[in-house]
Amino acid sequence: MRLLHGVSAPPGNGTVLEVHLDIQNASPAFASWLEGIGFENDPFVLFYPPEYSWHMTGRTRIPPKGLHDVFPKIDSLVEDVIAEARLQAIRLYSEIELVRGTTYFASRGPSQDLVVLDSVTLRGTGQFGGAKADVHVEFESGRVPGEVRDYLSRNHFYWVSTPPTTHFPAEEIATLQTSTYPGAKEIYDLLVATPLPGCTGIHIEQKLSMKVSTAGLPMPEVIEVKAAT
Repeated sequence: MRLLHGVSAPPGNGTVLEVHLDIQNASPAFASWLEGIGFENDPFVLFYPPEYSWHMTGRTRIPPKGLHDVFPKIDSLVEDVIAEARLQAIRLYSEIELVRGTTYFASRGPSQDLVVLDSVTLRGTGQFGGAKADVHVEFESGRVPGEVRDYLSRNHFYWVSTPPTTHFPAEEIATLQTSTYPGAKEIYDLLVATPLPGCTGIHIEQKLSMKVSTAGLPMPEVIEVKAAT
């Protein structure tokens, strides 16, 4: 794991903290500067919202009870990124997130009736930005059953796709951004207990911060999760 500049990580295991930057118009000089402070290009083939063309990620690990010590350093680093972006008229938004759960499936999920989310109601809030958690549902590229794609899209998931890398095949990823962490956890638990056909992995991330370099940037809608009535 490459670490963010000036932020030490404990040996061994710890909770992974990620900083994501979604950028509309990164110059080569700005991208190089980000790489110098520990960010890596995390390329997408398909972006959402589609106005963005760069996605960069920085990571570190948080020891038990260490968030209060580490978060201010991460937040200060993000403020530096925002300030530099404003100087260069670069439009971006940042997310600081804790990885709270990851589940991989050895084989793609079995065929099933698509009812796994019927115990909850997912409702758009009309708020764009400010979500408290993400659920990411992964599929090998080109292996998303059409009915699964439609089902997740109807339930307010949006789609991105990634190229093949040294460690992972090309993927298509459905993401839901929720208004609360418990709402995201409920969705995560449902999808882990009953994997969707074709699903290879699921992640849940708790958002600690979202910041923008410029007001009015396009951002994903925040979705409310409620028990079905």
